[in-house]
Amino acid sequence: MEELQGYLEEYRSRQQQFLYPLLFQEYIYVFAYDHGLNS
Repeated sequence: MEELQGYLEEYRSRQQQFLYPLLFQEYIYVFAYDHGLNS
């Protein structure tokens, strides 16, 4: 059971490491695009 818990923790942290840069990239793209339209 502990082995499974460790695996889940590792999976979760890997998922976050992958997700956050992706979301950040999306946010920057939207922000830059919006800024380009307004100026």
